[in-house]
Amino acid sequence: METLNYLVIQSTDTSEATNLSRQDIIEYHTRPTSSGGLGFNRPGFDYLVLQDGTLETLVKENSPTDVDLWGISGGRHPILGKVKHIGYVGGRTLKEAFWKDTRTDAQTKTLEAIVRFYTLRFPSVVVVGFDDPTRTEESKNPAFDVQAWLESLGIPTHNQYQRIPLVRTL
Repeated sequence: METLNYLVIQSTDTSEATNLSRQDIIEYHTRPTSSGGLGFNRPGFDYLVLQDGTLETLVKENSPTDVDLWGISGGRHPILGKVKHIGYVGGRTLKEAFWKDTRTDAQTKTLEAIVRFYTLRFPSVVVVGFDDPTRTEESKNPAFDVQAWLESLGIPTHNQYQRIPLVRTL
């Protein structure tokens, strides 16, 4: 079994009224950009938490502790290492104009269970919100303060991503 460095929490960046399925996400993520998709060669989430709290596996694995080679993250302020991406359906207002914490109670409970499992199984794993490493005023995915939520759950500080200062863009 490999080490897991990061557990990334993100939203699907969709309306609170949109009820997406596992297949909807797989199709959107893997559809060519010329056809309105993201053009990925696999889904961008390892797991998806539906609005009713159901946990769906999007990337096949033998065990939830498997970490595949695709789990590498980069970017402007990269976090490098083995990564699992957890998405929840929602993250936007009804008309998708603004970020909003749309997690249902069931989604919140499932996300908590996932975080507790991975922090117990991988004691040095760091839990991070998708946009925390590249934090700007415009980037708010997963639409809630992951660090504050983790603190409210009693997750140890060493398992919480320490955010960079907010970058204001013009």
